[in-house]
Amino acid sequence: MNYEPIYSNIRTTSERGAISMAIETIIENLYKKETDINTHIETEMPSVIVRPLKQALARLPDKSPKTIQTYLDGLGKELMRLRILSLEIAYDPTEETIAVLTTWIREFLGNDIIMELSVDRGLFGGARVSYEGRYKEINLATFIEQTMREQQELINDTIKIPLTG
Repeated sequence: MNYEPIYSNIRTTSERGAISMAIETIIENLYKKETDINTHIETEMPSVIVRPLKQALARLPDKSPKTIQTYLDGLGKELMRLRILSLEIAYDPTEETIAVLTTWIREFLGNDIIMELSVDRGLFGGARVSYEGRYKEINLATFIEQTMREQQELINDTIKIPLTG
């Protein structure tokens, strides 16, 4: 089954966790009498998932609780297969920042990637990125320190030049 219209709306590991918990709650309520699946979706799921999930369930050939459970189980498994890019930044990201980062990441790496965001206030004007075993730290403080070392070496080399009079 194609779950991409749903998971492409998930940006972070915390959003994935919330959706996974919502899937469990919906499945628990599927077999209860007088359960309205749409109401559970609207109350349990993050708003960005509600519409694509309802559309996907509407396309199912059979609307029985067992078929819906099979679909939701498959969605839960697909969510756990999403690739993760870890990003550590110095500030709490705004919704706009998350949206911009998600757009950039998906443009270059694909729709099946979500971010694991964390904050390290000790980072100065930079970020730490980890993805599929690769790690990169981009940090203004490190850049400044490196530049200062290079300048110090230049100064030391200049001082070592014998002065002739």
